[in-house]
Amino acid sequence: MAQETKEYLVKAAFIYNFVKFVEWPDGKAIAKQSGIDICVMGESPLMGASSVFKAASTAKLALSLVQENDATMAANHCHVLFISDSEAGRLREVLTVLKGSPVLTVSDIDGFADKGGMIGFVLNEGKIKVVVNTKSVSQAGMRVDAQLLEIALKVIDR
Repeated sequence: MAQETKEYLVKAAFIYNFVKFVEWPDGKAIAKQSGIDICVMGESPLMGASSVFKAASTAKLALSLVQENDATMAANHCHVLFISDSEAGRLREVLTVLKGSPVLTVSDIDGFADKGGMIGFVLNEGKIKVVVNTKSVSQAGMRVDAQLLEIALKVIDR
């Protein structure tokens, strides 16, 4: 249990940093927000990592961790959507609903970025790494900073 908790605290820290290294289109630009929703779809230990987002919140920007199991609703209010393993069976449907929406999709489902997700977590030599699908990101009108691409294990741009 402790290992899983640590793993999800690391993933939460990554997600917090994604917020700083991803550019959303005008209406959803972080600089224009007073609060953003980081959503979790499905059953995930990530919900227990809300302390990371509370600690990272500032007077100018409140970060909230929210459970959201409806992809259509996620498109309306989530800046980031973490899709948990429990949703692997409906991944294609969720990504189809969100296609073109400025919602950063993140998951640790195997092959997530290869299947059209934006940022996938992978375990590489015992460390959590990321795979970034820049094509999916740009189709949603978003942009990933070069610094994030530099730390990615793999970048998919097809």
